[in-house]
Amino acid sequence: MPATRLTIALNSNRSTKTILVVPDASPAAPDAATSIRAQVLRTASTKLRLKLKKGASARTFAARTGAELLSADDWTRACRPDAVLLVSAGEDFVGKKEEEEETDAPSSPNASIANLAAAAYVDPAALAQLRATAALLPGVVHAAGQPDLHPGSRFPVGAVFVAAGWVHPPLIGGDVGCGMAWYRTGLARAQVDGERGRKVAERLRGLEGPWRGRAEREAWLGEAATAGEAWDRSLGTIGAGNHFAEIQVVERVEEGVALREGEVVLLVHSGSRGYGGDVLKRYTDDGQISLREGDEVTRNYLEEHDRACRWAKANRDLIALRFLSVLEPGEESWALGNNDLECKDGGEEAVRVARQRLQSRKVVDIWHNNVQRVPWPPSASPISDITSATASISLSSPEDGQQHAYIHRKGAAPTLDPDTFEPLSILPLPGSRATPTAILTPTFSTANAHGATNALSLAHGAGRAMSRAKALASLSNKYKGDAEALLKPGKVAASAAAAAEMGMAKGEDRGVEKGAGTWVVCEEKQLVWEEAPEAYKDVWAVAADLVKAGAAEVRGWCAPRISYKVRNE
Repeated sequence: MPATRLTIALNSNRSTKTILVVPDASPAAPDAATSIRAQVLRTASTKLRLKLKKGASARTFAARTGAELLSADDWTRACRPDAVLLVSAGEDFVGKKEEEEETDAPSSPNASIANLAAAAYVDPAALAQLRATAALLPGVVHAAGQPDLHPGSRFPVGAVFVAAGWVHPPLIGGDVGCGMAWYRTGLARAQVDGERGRKVAERLRGLEGPWRGRAEREAWLGEAATAGEAWDRSLGTIGAGNHFAEIQVVERVEEGVALREGEVVLLVHSGSRGYGGDVLKRYTDDGQISLREGDEVTRNYLEEHDRACRWAKANRDLIALRFLSVLEPGEESWALGNNDLECKDGGEEAVRVARQRLQSRKVVDIWHNNVQRVPWPPSASPISDITSATASISLSSPEDGQQHAYIHRKGAAPTLDPDTFEPLSILPLPGSRATPTAILTPTFSTANAHGATNALSLAHGAGRAMSRAKALASLSNKYKGDAEALLKPGKVAASAAAAAEMGMAKGEDRGVEKGAGTWVVCEEKQLVWEEAPEAYKDVWAVAADLVKAGAAEVRGWCAPRISYKVRNE
């Protein structure tokens, strides 16, 4: 069940504190028996030993502003992720009160909301989060729930919020800059099919832990992306959760797409590791959730946000380099990716050559956790001779009086190149570790208000069908604790088939494994269950919903051969 983490402290002594996790379904009305207030006061009594004098009543304050929480609206505004609440034994607020910047900020009760899901199942809790967020946060003009929408800890995942005049860091979360990139490899499909795929998976070693030394890491990142050695040491690593690197075969693709049938590609999904989380924490530590456009703190946040995005993109490139150094050991340009190999050219020159060579292999790279300032709303190009719906899209320039807004994406892929505002030609839509990655092309027409309906975004994957806790409990029981079996093609395919039967889009060729199979590298047992195919929605249902909404076309699909999560090296 989605929940919000709060810190409860004594008003008279803030060092006496504890953590309270409040279910998002808890009533805000303070008189309700299971209200947030009731839970806070109970926690203060049992954990903090709050004692009331005879005739006194407990009071609760927002730590940052000193505002007393009396009404349901007060509790709704104050109970944001990681907010600090102070409980008193009747005394007035103790401490310095900060001016609450959001006091006069309007909520957005008239924000438009689009739910793109039809064939794909969406948890009602996620829809409730989508509507509540759109209505309560200042400046929100539009919200789009992608077909992969699912509940988050406080805000939904697979959601896009467009806000004018305001930036809301928690909406994109802590993994700032997380995204996906496709790279071509020099492998032939015969090298990864069947039993040969197992041998390739076995060779994927030496990919964990710090990459080379500090000098090489700083050279790889450059001055615009380095975050300091504490964070840079994680450069070139995938991370936990749903992050992965996957070797795939292009099984089917239409003409005009920048991929070829039979081609072996590498899909990397990773982000800014701990750096993005640190950025979020520092800008929301005081319970602040919304930043006003133009304020110094907002400019500072956006600068660090952009740095984290650059860091994440450089991280995906380095992950690809490390994999290619194993997959194509004879290629001199990739030697830098292997810690055990010496490079002929040291330092910055080796980095320059490797990066240049890597860019020639890159097909596409996108962020799906970020905030982006764009002219809003998008409109059709005034060019009269338009050859396709995709070619007709443009965003008005700042000089034409067009208003601007901030697109907040949490688990949503962009449809436009962030640098040129030109439509992206293809995007990956991965399913699970045993199901295909669909090849999408975004579309723009009156059917989707030239991209406004879907907030210039698409689903970033199949989306979770069950929480991690539920997957861990139910699937480990279903497979009798045999996590090892789920790392092999047979059981992986069976799990994928079971997921497909849970509900969705019909089609004669769904792209579920047909004999070649997926070998999974994952040496953390808990993660095997949490990331099992049955924990995810049907990728074809998600794709079908995007097509139905007029937001995308399916141009082909790739089948996984080796899915890499983590080795305990």
